[in-house]
Amino acid sequence: MAVIPPKPKQYKKHDKVEVIINESSSQDSSQKLETKKDASLSGELSQFPSLSALLTQLELRNGIGTPAPSIGADAASEWKGDGKFERRDRFTARISAVVLEVKPNGMLLLEAREQITMNGEHSTLVVSGLCDPKDITTANTVQSSQLANLILRSENSGDVNNAASKGPITRFFDAIFNF
Repeated sequence: MAVIPPKPKQYKKHDKVEVIINESSSQDSSQKLETKKDASLSGELSQFPSLSALLTQLELRNGIGTPAPSIGADAASEWKGDGKFERRDRFTARISAVVLEVKPNGMLLLEAREQITMNGEHSTLVVSGLCDPKDITTANTVQSSQLANLILRSENSGDVNNAASKGPITRFFDAIFNF
């Protein structure tokens, strides 16, 4: 007895595909800088004609005398700085996307948009990318990690987001006194 596998589904523009978003990212960065600079400048006037001997006796003599005048300057600076940045993000969701275009090579351009407004809070989620139809399961789902040129944008606005944001005066002083 032979079982013939079903033919792969042929997707058309405006067909629906569910995208399972399971993205995580991790960033670590550290920097250390240490500088030290020393500078020294010194000078001494060892010969200078005596103006009084030149004008009165028409003689060219050394008019410096002892001790010889000298000038000197020293400068030193030292700076140490450390910086560390660490961030970990995880994003999970399920969202229905539509096929915007079927490319000549059979790839599907998917896009999903979801907007939620609740109690003055606005949340927008946009997902788009290119999908190989072979990656879509029989349950009509695809993992976000299987989308090429993935764009995942989540934007939130409202009272909660505004309360968590710095005000203009705080941002001004942070810009001026950022060290």
